[in-house]
Amino acid sequence: MDEKIKKGDFIELDYTAKITSTGSVFDTTIESDAKKHDIYNKDVKYLPMIVKVGEGHMVKGLDAFVVDKEPGSYTVELTPENAFGKKDAKLLRLISIAEFRKSNIQAMPGLEVELDGHRGVIRTVNGGRVIVDFNHPLSSQDITYAVTLKGVITDPKTKIETALNILQLPFDKVELVDGKASVSFKTKIPEDVSKPILDELKRLSDVNDIEFK
Repeated sequence: MDEKIKKGDFIELDYTAKITSTGSVFDTTIESDAKKHDIYNKDVKYLPMIVKVGEGHMVKGLDAFVVDKEPGSYTVELTPENAFGKKDAKLLRLISIAEFRKSNIQAMPGLEVELDGHRGVIRTVNGGRVIVDFNHPLSSQDITYAVTLKGVITDPKTKIETALNILQLPFDKVELVDGKASVSFKTKIPEDVSKPILDELKRLSDVNDIEFK
């Protein structure tokens, strides 16, 4: 019998996600599913995803669902609270159209914009006022995941590489010799942030003997 997944495990999984009410597929790790549902992107690498359970690397409901499950295929139906949240009126902002003109943006309903580092969608344009919705595009939607849990990852090198990707640190390579890991980076990490980054990498990867090169 396969061992059950625990909080803190690194797991490999495939999934296809759809809006429950319409059956519209909006995300998948499987190339054939992407092509079947007309969401294929040639610039995307369709590969199983590796995540650490309990770290918020998946939507809340899926993160909780996988605990105590054995490897296998499951269908998971999530309410908005456990998926991408309910719509929040506080995330609707009224912005002067002059702000868009400063950036040479022609404000129109449906246009995706980025303001102060946050992505939103213009809902209405009325005179000099624009309402931008900063809610997640899938907020207030029930979501269904078809997920295949492939198993628990125990290889330290894979754990470190996964943690580096989660932290969005562009690395060259990870080497493991006699239980000691070394990470080479594309650009040198400043010394003042090197220690906290290394500490977080050790915490996430569960590998304590790591050095940066």
